[in-house]
Amino acid sequence: MPFLKNPSRLAIATVMVLAARYAYAQASQSGLPLRNAVGNKDITVTAVTGESWLTHLNRPFGETSMGKTGRLGPPAPAPGEESAPWRPEMSPSSTAHVVTLHGSDLYRLNCQGCHGESGQGAPPEINSVINPVRATSVALVMERMKTAGMDISHADAAKLAQQSNTALLQRLHNGGQDMPAFPHLNDAEIRSLIAYLKQLAGVPGAGSEQLAVKESSVRVGEHIVKTTCHTCHNAAGPDPEPQQIWDGAIPPLSTLTVRKSQDEFIHKVTHGAPVLMGTPPMLYRGRMPVFHYLSEEEAADVYLYLTLYPPADSADHDPVIALSQQGPAAGGGTLAPQKAVSSAFVPNTQPVERQRSHKDIGMQTVVLLSAIGIVVILLLAGGLGFTMREFQRLSAKAQVRSVEVRTMPQRRTEDASAALQRVS
Repeated sequence: MPFLKNPSRLAIATVMVLAARYAYAQASQSGLPLRNAVGNKDITVTAVTGESWLTHLNRPFGETSMGKTGRLGPPAPAPGEESAPWRPEMSPSSTAHVVTLHGSDLYRLNCQGCHGESGQGAPPEINSVINPVRATSVALVMERMKTAGMDISHADAAKLAQQSNTALLQRLHNGGQDMPAFPHLNDAEIRSLIAYLKQLAGVPGAGSEQLAVKESSVRVGEHIVKTTCHTCHNAAGPDPEPQQIWDGAIPPLSTLTVRKSQDEFIHKVTHGAPVLMGTPPMLYRGRMPVFHYLSEEEAADVYLYLTLYPPADSADHDPVIALSQQGPAAGGGTLAPQKAVSSAFVPNTQPVERQRSHKDIGMQTVVLLSAIGIVVILLLAGGLGFTMREFQRLSAKAQVRSVEVRTMPQRRTEDASAALQRVS
């Protein structure tokens, strides 16, 4: 057996097996959240945390492009004209339900709320995505340069297109001065989204690059919440009173499932509904836009996600953010938004740190234990090597002494014979 002939291999293999088994046990006990049932099995769904993007920008909702769309819900009904409670003809969502999302769906769930259906944005507040995406195409770069009367080689155009592509990915990962980051998107989703953005921008050949991903209903809800909803709603905080809502407060995401039933929530998102505001509380037309491009099933996915992953109970909820949200709710009207340190949104000058999930903690444990195992292996190997060298040195020294002992009588005889010859 090779391991029996080489004790160092046996020791190294034993340490590696023990380290791997311990790491696997630690990762298995870390309590990972629900994963996607099919498709992107490496995705871990996590709760939304931190302040809203409007709070981060210190900007009231009424001064934003979204707040000026005019796509608001219906006004309060006149007395005696109240309609029967709305009931959607659909089955409740579940985590086992799997949907196929194309790049157009990922754009609609994550980007359309700000950039619009065409991607043109709402300048000057929200830039268009069309030109930055067109700049990633070598053919379009050369065409633009030719139109401007400038000659450019294919190699130079390819270099410019690559730089534009890097900048586009950087913006998605790290955000910008007025644009939040999208750390919840994985590589497959980003490839699918970029492929659709190219198609939207008219990049040649983009139609053949379209990709689809299979994801669970709760993951669909996570997409909508962490981008569209979290733009205006803080993740956690106190439930505002009707007078605070009248003054411009926006309820946090952690209270939405308490304020509304699933049916009411779905109707509010897709069709709009009056809101109790003021003192005394009365029904008024709400300020929240109607998201006509979201289906009832997708609105139900949002409710499911917020129910299964309550923002206030998130395992990676930052206590600094929780303390900062104990004041009055912010986000619009005359209330001054409460500035807080956010784990979800950071300035453009700093790299975005992805939200730490149980999976991340488990992977850190594996890496740490692997590092410890490597150190132990190096120590064992070093000690074994030192021992072998010392053994060889002592063995060589013993052999030299043995030779000296064996040759000593012969040397004495030769010396005596030489002495007698000199005397004679």
